[in-house]
Amino acid sequence: MMTKAGLILPAAAVLLLSACSGGTSTDSAESAGSGNNTDGKSVSAGCPDPDGALAQRAKEEGEVVMTGTPDGSVRTDIPKAFEQTYGVKVTYVGGRNSDIAAKLQAERKAGIYTHDVFGGGGNTMSSTYYGEGWISSLKDVLDPALLTADNWRDGAPKWVDPEKEKILQLSNYVDSGVVVNTDLVKDGDLTSFEDMLDPKWKGKIVVDDPRSNGGAIYDVGAFEQAYGKDFVKSLYVDQKPVLLTDQRQELDDIARGKFAFGLSLQTAETEEALAEGLPLKQLKLTGAPPVVTGGSSLLALDNKAPHPEAAKLLVNWLVCKDGNTVWTKALQVPSNRADVPVPAELGATVPQAGSEYYDSYGWTVLTKDVKRLQKMLTELLGPQ
Repeated sequence: MMTKAGLILPAAAVLLLSACSGGTSTDSAESAGSGNNTDGKSVSAGCPDPDGALAQRAKEEGEVVMTGTPDGSVRTDIPKAFEQTYGVKVTYVGGRNSDIAAKLQAERKAGIYTHDVFGGGGNTMSSTYYGEGWISSLKDVLDPALLTADNWRDGAPKWVDPEKEKILQLSNYVDSGVVVNTDLVKDGDLTSFEDMLDPKWKGKIVVDDPRSNGGAIYDVGAFEQAYGKDFVKSLYVDQKPVLLTDQRQELDDIARGKFAFGLSLQTAETEEALAEGLPLKQLKLTGAPPVVTGGSSLLALDNKAPHPEAAKLLVNWLVCKDGNTVWTKALQVPSNRADVPVPAELGATVPQAGSEYYDSYGWTVLTKDVKRLQKMLTELLGPQ
């Protein structure tokens, strides 16, 4: 799906919200108006009040369980910051979305409900969590003030689901592109995606397997849209790339020179590898529309949450400035919130107004195109 980026508003100071903006009922979170509370813990305006009734009910439950990506420092940073602020333990279950979904599928069939909050990518979130009816309205439990236009770069929160209430996308960025070994790929060797078909690269490409439920399939969609199915066959079959499912291994193999370059590598893993000084470089190639994605920044609420009050507190915190800053920084992606600045050194970039992109989290892409593309790849490559 080709899309043009909306107007990107400059980062703005968060609206000062009154303490009563979200109400004090059990259906909405109490926000901190002044940014302070009696225990001396400081929170930004609009974030849940650590002394509020919701926080107290969450403390009584004692724990909240969140699933999400194992990448970056999410599994450590979110639990640490949330517990320091609210005194509630976060048990973070990190893993590939498809693996977590399979485990949850078995548990739910047995009447076992262990998770409260879902974080992750678009494929599993749409096809399984949404498709199987596992998630409830997130919008209903969020403080309405968090969803006002001034809080968001595009002037509105980005909902992924058609009802615009269940799956919230908290980041939107241009994907990392191609990662090359700087000793093997010289300046000018790769400028367009067509250059990847040069016979000299045959057998020297590593690709995150697009047949799995990850973000690699979106690159296939962008290539098909720009060049057609023959290009997809030439790249994924004739060039004999190695298909793997461990992104860190893929990056290490590129750095060691086993491969000249790789495709479909996630931003968080790539940024970590670059920070370690490995002989790697990200390239933005021409010829196909850049893929925009939310990565692992999608947020949803389990409709059988065993800790409903703690879950409500956590999702409000993740959507407000404080929690959103922690989450997106750990993922190493830009926030969709207008008051969370984009770090200058970040490899992932915010889509520019007026430019065309392949929107990987468009609902049609997630619910129709992905299945069609995966079927095409299975026919070309065989089953995973």
